[in-house]
Amino acid sequence: MNHWIRKLHIYAGLLNFSVLMVFGIAGMVVTFDAPDIFHAGDEPRVEVRPFSYPDGLSDKELGAQIGQKLQPPHAGPPNVHRDPINHQLIADFYSVNGLVRARALEQSNQLRVETFRNSVWRFLDNAHATTIAEQTSDSGVRAWAWYTEFSIWSLIFMAVSGAWLGLTERQRFRWTNVSLATGCAVFAAFYLLTK
Repeated sequence: MNHWIRKLHIYAGLLNFSVLMVFGIAGMVVTFDAPDIFHAGDEPRVEVRPFSYPDGLSDKELGAQIGQKLQPPHAGPPNVHRDPINHQLIADFYSVNGLVRARALEQSNQLRVETFRNSVWRFLDNAHATTIAEQTSDSGVRAWAWYTEFSIWSLIFMAVSGAWLGLTERQRFRWTNVSLATGCAVFAAFYLLTK
């Protein structure tokens, strides 16, 4: 039985290689505080587009209309809010590649559209945070989210199968039991200290 568990453990690790690299690099991006899209030094691409404003719409409905007009790639529904100074409606469309910010210029029937692009480091950070709960119609983002979900369950399998193999192999390493006990003790201490 250990022969098959070892094979499945290895194949699960190989299938998860890319997502584990993304998770590891994303952790380093946050730890070393890589610049985000607003502080990276790159200017956003700006364009002004004509847009007619229907009467009687709520801010949320107007944000949805702007989304239908722009259809920003890979983005979910907009985060709609008002500029506190000019009281202009702003619809932010977030994606793994960055942000499309549409500012409503209602007096001139226009939209000011700013496109901010992420660096590869922030792309990896956003890819790490993409889950099946994402509200997007983009098939690539959904496929990545399901791959991430699969990887999470595979990691649980790898942890359990690795512990099983480490404890049941005839030619165990001397430190197998100590390693497992230390890892469990560290988590237990963390749980008790933060309770």
